[in-house]
Amino acid sequence: MGNIQQLPELVANKIAAGEVIERPASIVKELVENAIDAGSTRIELQLEGGGIKLVRVTDNGCGMDADDVRMCFRPHATSKLRTSQDLFFITTLGFRGEALPSIASVAQVRVVSRQHGSPEGASIEVSGGTFEEPRPASAPEGTTIEVRNLFFNTPARQKFLRTPKTELGHVMDMITRIALPHEHIHFIVTNDGKTLVNAPASEDRRDRLAAFFGAELAKDLLAVDGGDGPIRVEGFCAPPARSRASTANQFLFLNRRYVRDRALTRAIREAYEGLLMPRRFPILFLFLQVDPREVDVNVHPTKIEVRFRQARRVYVSVLGALRAALAAADLAHPLEPAGPMPTSWEDVRRTVPRSYSPGSGGGAPPAPGLPFAPPPDHLEDARTMPRPVPSGPPSELFGTPAAQPFFQVHDSYIIEEIPEGFRVTDQHALHERILYEELQRRSAEAGIESQRLLMPEVVELTAGEAALAAEVADQLGALGIEVEEFGENTLAVQAVPRLLGDVDVPELIHDLLTELAENESATTLERKRHQLLSTIACKAAIKAGQRLRPSEIQALLSRRDTVGPATETCPHGRPTSLVFDLDTMERRFKRK
Repeated sequence: MGNIQQLPELVANKIAAGEVIERPASIVKELVENAIDAGSTRIELQLEGGGIKLVRVTDNGCGMDADDVRMCFRPHATSKLRTSQDLFFITTLGFRGEALPSIASVAQVRVVSRQHGSPEGASIEVSGGTFEEPRPASAPEGTTIEVRNLFFNTPARQKFLRTPKTELGHVMDMITRIALPHEHIHFIVTNDGKTLVNAPASEDRRDRLAAFFGAELAKDLLAVDGGDGPIRVEGFCAPPARSRASTANQFLFLNRRYVRDRALTRAIREAYEGLLMPRRFPILFLFLQVDPREVDVNVHPTKIEVRFRQARRVYVSVLGALRAALAAADLAHPLEPAGPMPTSWEDVRRTVPRSYSPGSGGGAPPAPGLPFAPPPDHLEDARTMPRPVPSGPPSELFGTPAAQPFFQVHDSYIIEEIPEGFRVTDQHALHERILYEELQRRSAEAGIESQRLLMPEVVELTAGEAALAAEVADQLGALGIEVEEFGENTLAVQAVPRLLGDVDVPELIHDLLTELAENESATTLERKRHQLLSTIACKAAIKAGQRLRPSEIQALLSRRDTVGPATETCPHGRPTSLVFDLDTMERRFKRK
């Protein structure tokens, strides 16, 4: 007997499940996309335990008869393809016929469905790949699919699931990707009986965006409209002031399918070039319409990656549409801080931040991490800022070697004379490290002291961010950030670390949640604490492009020695300074 044998059907389905079913969000994707392909105008998603215990999708689509209810669990059984030529004209979201067999092999599934106009429906139950025969059932027109106890028969996979709140966050991210381009469908999402999303059908995409991202962001978005012939680019982009710390809020849809593409990501980056600070990314929602024959969506099991026949043309269309939208907008950027930076604690006391009011019970003004307070967090990248013409004698601007052996260049770097030669310091990176070490010290000694806000800052979140915020509220509190729920997908920030001073609170909260969401593998408390502290320090540190006075430079450099060897890098690993030795310079200038 030969060594090569055909795998049993159940084993093959479990292998397929390993490719497409990773967590409850994967099940939501497959079931909701099937509901959309069935022509539904209303889809209700009910979850228990973030989808670990139950995912139930109910739609009012075309429904199935008893034969279809039985066949839908067979491998590669689908109503969306008939011949191989159909693969080159995909107009549906699903088409592989792998979803339901894969799900049924690792969970307990029940389907109840009734076709439109049919007197009765049919139901079937499948547990771990074991089928029962369909039975007649009373049901409304449409389909309901229940998936319970994911990975109940594969404990090795089950142990990799996260907490219910974390899994709920992934589900909400997935339903957002699906619901945004299908504004004509009414979506309802509940978890453990609590309604998380109720987004009625709308003719206006901006209404759908407001349902998931808040009305405040939706009204600030800039309309995008462009393209090249059969390639249409529509949607919205946010002004640069609405940037985020990652690309998590960049949504690209191709023929109503959420996709990722490196070329399109590069087009976005180039469109915003010169408008954003380093490590900041724009918020945008782009809807591309391309002839299905010009794109291959069958290159990845989850269909998230695509291949364009005319990739260059699509790239140029996206770049042109974004540049036109940004050029038509009034993008006003403050070039200088509102006032001079305080150089002493007495100056700080005279500069009352918005978070402090006499008699409010908020305590004293925030203690700065340096002898001067952090500057406003709205300065532009030094490469894009017009340089003010310096005034005053050179000795006042740069000092003399005897009195001030340092000076600032490009409003970003400090050059100082040292015995070995000279040292170039990145002012933001150094200040970020100093603030991080100060936060670490205070947190270890007695916790980070909070400064209560005079008025709570209300921050609108996505449903995924809201689920994550609820999970990490205690960790935020330990870092001096007090938050509480304030309605659906909204937080009220009551206090921030006193060290921060006048910080942009909504931007801080969004960046912290982004950092935690993108580093999900960091499950230990200490690792998450490092992420939060480094993000806070980055927000509070002086920025590239900030002109500093000689006294401020001196204060910054004097704190370097108090921190020790840790100042060689910022909390994110970038070097804070580079040393150029005198011996090398003399050889290069042919003095040796």
